[in-house]
Amino acid sequence: MKRFAVAVLLVVSLSAVAACGSSEDDGSAASASANGSPATASGSSATITLPDGWALTDALTAEEVGAVTGRAMEVFPEASSAAQDGKPAGSFLATGVDGAKIYFGVNVSGGQAGYDDMLSYAESGSVEDVSGVGDKAVTVAFSDGRAGIIVLKGDAVIRVDWDPTVYPDDPADFGGRLAGALLAGMYR
Repeated sequence: MKRFAVAVLLVVSLSAVAACGSSEDDGSAASASANGSPATASGSSATITLPDGWALTDALTAEEVGAVTGRAMEVFPEASSAAQDGKPAGSFLATGVDGAKIYFGVNVSGGQAGYDDMLSYAESGSVEDVSGVGDKAVTVAFSDGRAGIIVLKGDAVIRVDWDPTVYPDDPADFGGRLAGALLAGMYR
């Protein structure tokens, strides 16, 4: 019996060493992304792979936003962007469509406090949980009539908002796909 227990312990130990020493895949979302598969939007162990001071367009292109909206999109720079301070922001416009701006803002170190702060701008009773995006996510309605999604992934807080009369898709699905595209770019 002792011999069997030692053999099992040896196999378990060797398996653990092999898993830790593998250069092919270290099990992290960043390594999954580097191997060609996107980082999971719900994993919490990934770190942003972009360099400090990254701009929103380093993580997301007009074509990627257009793939979600089904419209040709163009970049619209946001004056509120403070990429050098870890708060990149930017928007995308559907060419020739009034009210078709989609805003993206990130606070890379906002954490739970930043997430709660973003939630404070939501209209009372409009917050609905969204599963499968980041560590936690909700859709909201803002007082100006815009719909949005707020996502917490690690310490990063993401806000995406849009005019629901221009983009009438289900907010959880639409916002989840937009935020997911941004997360995929942040955690390549």
